[in-house]
Amino acid sequence: MKKEEFNSIWSDLHGGAEIKGIVKVWLAISFASAKALLKVRVTPNILTLLGIVFAVAMAVNPLSLWAIPLLVLSLYADGIDGSVAIFQKRQSSFGAILDATADRISESLWFYVAYQIGAPAWLVLATYVIASTQEYARARLGGLGVSDLGIVTPAERPVRASFIFIALVSYALGLELVDLSLAILAILQVISFGLVARFARNSFRNDFGA
Repeated sequence: MKKEEFNSIWSDLHGGAEIKGIVKVWLAISFASAKALLKVRVTPNILTLLGIVFAVAMAVNPLSLWAIPLLVLSLYADGIDGSVAIFQKRQSSFGAILDATADRISESLWFYVAYQIGAPAWLVLATYVIASTQEYARARLGGLGVSDLGIVTPAERPVRASFIFIALVSYALGLELVDLSLAILAILQVISFGLVARFARNSFRNDFGA
């Protein structure tokens, strides 16, 4: 499969999302990874479940230095499952539901670890709830027949993982940046939710001719 074809299929599966910026970088990594994994015949659903396993291992001992690579592995495994499904032509409704469920489980564990290393409980909870609501809104829009969901916000899942990664590294180095990292993420998350909400309002306004 050519990279252009892969990108086109990925974009169609994600509501016509534009492939630029961080999305373009991630897809380049994802394309290379999925191509390599073809040789070992790892199924996309196994990768999805591995993402949860790594997140659980991270949450079991959140104060360990292992939490950092486990976060990376959790994001990576559950991030390339869709790409592997494209390569193996195994896209399915069950896989999509499993992936969405795994995302929420993994993220809840990521935020739990952020709390364990010192982030305020109210900030962690608020950010996670807003992030989950944003993802639910996207899924609900798809269920209501809105096919063009290609809006890319400042706080997509890789960005959320990146800020928790920064918090983990700062904690390991003894830097006082855990609260700041989560605070910035919270602000970006609020902006992102606002963008999705505005997109939803405009979509239904156009549908009803308002």
